[in-house]
Amino acid sequence: MKRRSWQALGFAVLVLVAGRTAGQGSIPQIRYAERLRMPSAQDQLGNPRAVHADLHTGEIFVCDTRQNRIVIFDRQGLYLYQIPGGEIFRAPVDVAVDPEGYILVLGRRGIERFFSPADRVASGRARSASSRRRLLLLDFDGKFLREVPLSGLPEGSLEPSPISVALAPAGDRLYVVDQANQHLWLADRDGKIRGAIDLAADLTATKLREQLVGHVDVYGDTVLVAVPTAGQILLFDLDGGSRGHVGFKGASPCQLMFAVAAARAADGRILVLDQRRMILMLWDPRTNRCLAEYSGFGNAPGALYLPADLALDGEGRVWISQGFEGRVQLFAGADPAMGAPE
Repeated sequence: MKRRSWQALGFAVLVLVAGRTAGQGSIPQIRYAERLRMPSAQDQLGNPRAVHADLHTGEIFVCDTRQNRIVIFDRQGLYLYQIPGGEIFRAPVDVAVDPEGYILVLGRRGIERFFSPADRVASGRARSASSRRRLLLLDFDGKFLREVPLSGLPEGSLEPSPISVALAPAGDRLYVVDQANQHLWLADRDGKIRGAIDLAADLTATKLREQLVGHVDVYGDTVLVAVPTAGQILLFDLDGGSRGHVGFKGASPCQLMFAVAAARAADGRILVLDQRRMILMLWDPRTNRCLAEYSGFGNAPGALYLPADLALDGEGRVWISQGFEGRVQLFAGADPAMGAPE
């Protein structure tokens, strides 16, 4: 049986604690542990749009979009170093790391420039090109190696607008969510398109205009794509074959109002982050059943306010980022990530 309990964390925070479910074992009791902090109180995270757990090293990579940098923490959440942007990249919104430590950043190139009204029309095309997000490959020291442009798109495709990127466990394949074309592109490491998943199949023209897509993540043999406006997490194998979905659209408990990211644990269950309900959820993909809800709306430690992304590491810790107060919070007690080295 499930029960609900309320805990005072600033505002009201809902924690739905579940017991055992037949055939599934015990439900993990995920709890708040701590918050990532920079060494200096005057230099905290600005807007951490994305967080990534490197399952090979245990390091945590945070995209600080506002301050144009990638910040790296160790497996315990202690600051290690940062990769500053500037000419190389700015406004990073996602990051992935391959088994050899090479870093793939999704961001913009060059330094942002400000134009007078008289210059805006003449410079509009150049500014538009510089504002497009690009896939940029860095080495493990943060040195820029090359841009990875998407190529081989089907005829009639729009200019890609990538919003999230992930790597296959072997590092040999890219998964890129393209908001403009409503596709998940499967590409090789050079950006050559090798496959595609239409994320807007069977949608009406009105629904197509309204649909927003979220993060793509890969855990083990499973690719997870969030479709916030549909209230679903789509599941695929590494070759793009469908494995169904989890989630029901709605604003009530155990429904997804605006799911933005997900992770898969080693036991196969799915952790889902809902941005508008401001809650972390656990789903069983075999039955499409919500098993538990954790945390919830508030401004105190452990509470969430418009969370942006989550990552699950090899020790069962969940890292959740949000723009409000530049928080990346650590929650312990989950099952380890699928695909984590034993």
